[in-house]
Amino acid sequence: MTENANLVPFRFMDCSLLTTSTGLRVQSLRELRAALPAAPVSSIYYHFWGRMLRPHIAESEYNNDFASWADSALGDAELAEELSAINAADCSGLEEVRAVLEDILDAHLDRGDFLSWKKGDREFHFIACTKLMFDTGREVSSLRDFIEAVRTTSLQSFFHHYIDGRRRSAEGKDDFTAWLEQFGAGTERLRTSLQSVDTYLFSLGELKTQVVSILGRFSRGGGAENA
Repeated sequence: MTENANLVPFRFMDCSLLTTSTGLRVQSLRELRAALPAAPVSSIYYHFWGRMLRPHIAESEYNNDFASWADSALGDAELAEELSAINAADCSGLEEVRAVLEDILDAHLDRGDFLSWKKGDREFHFIACTKLMFDTGREVSSLRDFIEAVRTTSLQSFFHHYIDGRRRSAEGKDDFTAWLEQFGAGTERLRTSLQSVDTYLFSLGELKTQVVSILGRFSRGGGAENA
């Protein structure tokens, strides 16, 4: 690949979440199921994806807020495991995530055990959010510069482009993969590797480490030297 003046540069964006209270609060499993249909879709986003952008004193073993609450407030480890098994990245959209969540709760409630009525040690508060984006002013056109920029970009920027990019894309492509397509066959294996990473089973820092490693192997193989 040679330098191409027609290449579209990659512009790095940063992001943050502006949170607001929905006023929905529940304290039992039955209350949670009843409240779910009324929760705004941005609340589903916050409680599944927003965890990645929130500072954590300690990492939770569960990958969404519903699962964490079922375990810590209700003491229902079985339900927590079922809820934590939901991979939001495999769903076509947030409404499908909501539907899967409702199905799990319905099946659990049908068992009719006392835990469905039990009041939790603390309430679950549905939080809505708005994703704000900021232009970092950083723009790159070559593969060599792109790889270094991904390595040094903030976790918030990485989240926006690599993780949330898949949710925003009709084809499920992250922003990095979509941009690399303009380099043609020379980046095909790199794009396949980037798309093969499960964006929901790891922390944000772990995901960035994986992606930087993939880009590093590509660079060491000489792929970035020709663009």
